[in-house]
Amino acid sequence: MSLGVIDFGKATGEQEGIDSPLLIKNGFLDKGEIVESIVKGGKSLVLGFKGSGKSTIGEKIRLDCYPAVQESKVCAVVAHLADFPFKSFSKICPGGAEPEAKYPTSWQYLLLTTILTSFLSDPRGRDTENLDFRESIEKLTEAGMLPVKSLKHMALKASKSSFKVNLAKLLEYTKETSDKVVDQDVMFLDVVDLIKEIIPEFSTQSTHLLVLDGLDDVLTSRDVQMNALSALIFESNRLNIWFKQQKVHAKIVVLCRTDLFERLPIANKNKIKQDSAILLDWYHDPREPEKSQLAKLANLRAGLALGREVDIFSEFFHTKIEERPSAQFLLEHTRHTPRDFIQLLNNCKTFDSGGKLNRSDVVKGVRKYSIDYFLPEIEDEIVGYAEHELFLRFKAAATKLKEREFKYSSLYAKFEVDSQYGEAELHGLLKILFKCSAIGNKWSTRGSDRYEFVYRNPHADFDKEKTIVLHKGLWKSLNLI
Repeated sequence: MSLGVIDFGKATGEQEGIDSPLLIKNGFLDKGEIVESIVKGGKSLVLGFKGSGKSTIGEKIRLDCYPAVQESKVCAVVAHLADFPFKSFSKICPGGAEPEAKYPTSWQYLLLTTILTSFLSDPRGRDTENLDFRESIEKLTEAGMLPVKSLKHMALKASKSSFKVNLAKLLEYTKETSDKVVDQDVMFLDVVDLIKEIIPEFSTQSTHLLVLDGLDDVLTSRDVQMNALSALIFESNRLNIWFKQQKVHAKIVVLCRTDLFERLPIANKNKIKQDSAILLDWYHDPREPEKSQLAKLANLRAGLALGREVDIFSEFFHTKIEERPSAQFLLEHTRHTPRDFIQLLNNCKTFDSGGKLNRSDVVKGVRKYSIDYFLPEIEDEIVGYAEHELFLRFKAAATKLKEREFKYSSLYAKFEVDSQYGEAELHGLLKILFKCSAIGNKWSTRGSDRYEFVYRNPHADFDKEKTIVLHKGLWKSLNLI
């Protein structure tokens, strides 16, 4: 057997769920019983850096809890916001109210109707015994509010003027009332209240999970998007509390990037984080790399392919690479996330020719990983935070320096300055790159060097007075030997 036959996984959890579902079902390393704390516990917000496995958690819940799995008493739906129409969303709740007031109500409508749609597909549902519930569902269906095809579809539909006409019909306004000017804000609130009256009437032995993913897939700096996402997390948390109060077996789970969450203007953000959040952190003491969670994940997935327990680092790699244990050498080129590590192993295995990979094989794999994956991943990660042209100028300046560590002044001297981009823009970009661990800081204390990256310390802040360090994953892509 060789490393080349092992399927370590895909770059995205969604693709892995389609192409290699067994990797998620049986090759999922559930450190700290994360899934259990979501499905049966009180956790409903998953926070982690890009590539930390948030989407994989969503896929794990979906594959294990799909209604077709008869032994499961959980019905799970994963909804993606990658192409969500935020502009249309802003028009759902009528009237001139501020976003802070109307966005939560709009999310209530979309989320609750999605939960209702999940109820209707529940094989353990007992709604037929409740005639009032069935009658209410029929009215919502006639008004075009059920079933929910997707959040995108419903947001577009609810933003149309024809939707407001259906609201009036649903609420059975009399001719006498409809001749007057009806307050559309109140009418929309009445519909949401009607839906909230219906939901507790549904009886089932199942638990329904609505998992929301892809919040950052099309991230922009537009206020409407940031305000909408803030309202989503706030309202999801508030609805989950309401579900518990009403003894409704439902929960809304939000998967969100840590940096995006910290950026959003959410009321009571820290309370939500303390009570409801799971923080994904894969960093491990580098002195024991073989015991890291990422090493365990790689060995677990390799074991599925080989049909036995295996330590890939002793079996498929030379013991040491550049005077360091092979696992440590590999991990140093990642930001200690599953996506980084899996993609590094995938790139290394392309140079497998049988037997153990030597230094030359691994270096080739690292070079391919750096050029084909790591640099493009960093470019993807800063979308919505910084302009692409600004990053290209940073990359050109860093390449001209031909140094892995440098002072801010040295980088600025190589940076192309014009009327559009200057020192303020460069400094702003470096703060963003620091937050995604593309760069770190270095300083000396008591005669020894100290390095700081956000993947090691999530609370670290960029300091331009300290030495700037390029992450090792970038070295080969910038031709730094």
